[in-house]
Amino acid sequence: MSRIAVFALMLACLGACSAQEPEETASLEELEAAAGPVAGPTKVLPGDIAKLQVEESPAVGSVVADREHYTLYFNEQDGTSPPSSTCLEPECTLVWPPLLAKGGQFDAPALDPKLLGTMKRPDGTQQVTLGGRPVYRYVDDEQAGDATGHGTDNRWFAISPSGAKASRQ
Repeated sequence: MSRIAVFALMLACLGACSAQEPEETASLEELEAAAGPVAGPTKVLPGDIAKLQVEESPAVGSVVADREHYTLYFNEQDGTSPPSSTCLEPECTLVWPPLLAKGGQFDAPALDPKLLGTMKRPDGTQQVTLGGRPVYRYVDDEQAGDATGHGTDNRWFAISPSGAKASRQ
């Protein structure tokens, strides 16, 4: 075989070995759709101003809800003076995501401002409190207005506008 043929063969082999296959790319929407639902979703992120409103729950009466009309809850095991959370580990926060607000900023015109506040979580985020109670969402509430977390483990309860346990009167 001639030197030119050997050289051409080597070039062909090197070209085949170094050829890269085209990469497939997906849009953000395609990636989110492929990922499916995520445990503990909450659109109230640490940088957001939390919005709280009063709503009527068919199951438990007057409750406080977030900007998406999802019922908010408190845990009877949390401290109130000063406010503190016992729900700190992922096993808890993925089921009961805390309602967070950057720098204690929130919008709650229907609630008594004297009852509203925030507490600092160990990770440095600010969690909204109502009546001294840290507030959370419940991952199993599938749609706005649900209150399926009320009474869970006999310690999680929907929170009323007064900061107490919601109940039909």
